[in-house]
Amino acid sequence: MMSKTISIQCGHGVSIDGSWDSGCVYKGHTEAALMLKITKAAVKYLRKSGVTVISDADHGNNKNMIADVRWANNVGCKLYVSIHCDYSGAPKGVMPLYVSGSGKKLGKCLEKSIKKDLKMRSRGVQKRTDLWELNGTDMAACILETGSIKADLTTLAGKSDTYGKAIAKGICAYLGVTFKEGSKPKLKPKDTYRVRKTWKDAKSQKGAFSSLANAKKCADKNGYSVFNSKGKAVYHGKK
Repeated sequence: MMSKTISIQCGHGVSIDGSWDSGCVYKGHTEAALMLKITKAAVKYLRKSGVTVISDADHGNNKNMIADVRWANNVGCKLYVSIHCDYSGAPKGVMPLYVSGSGKKLGKCLEKSIKKDLKMRSRGVQKRTDLWELNGTDMAACILETGSIKADLTTLAGKSDTYGKAIAKGICAYLGVTFKEGSKPKLKPKDTYRVRKTWKDAKSQKGAFSSLANAKKCADKNGYSVFNSKGKAVYHGKK
């Protein structure tokens, strides 16, 4: 029975023989390291949106692709996305790969979201029948080539959070789930500064200011004090 859990896995990392596989490399950047940041961001935003996610990114990309696929199948995940980037000789652009009809639909949702949020080119949603992660999974599956490690490096290295968010939005669109970015910090209300002789002497008020600097100027001109919204004197004008 298919669960409501989804599988989001990071490309490369620990390989089948237990050694570390960095994936493609360019000028000190590795596919495994770049994709780990993007995958973590995608997982973060999906969980904020109420989606249950299993991911090797939670453990530093510690599973090989066979273990990832087996994990997703055993859980009965609703979908599987493996996040990669292409080698240095590849052209610019995102490229979702699929084998099934549901995988194609998932790939198109990812492509649309990434193009919109990151203004990236697309190399198209392409069918591949020779890839283990697509053939071995029992659910909608997509291998997401996020871009070229050389041609798209500025985006991959410098916009990992934005990229992860775009991936999460695409997956939410596929699932029919409302994307939730998370609670925004509450803005502290602006204080109002009143210039008076005393706080209780409201009739003496010369003005109310949102800018403390302007309130101070008024206080100096009139020899009054500046009070905040709680009635506390925060400045005494020059007499």
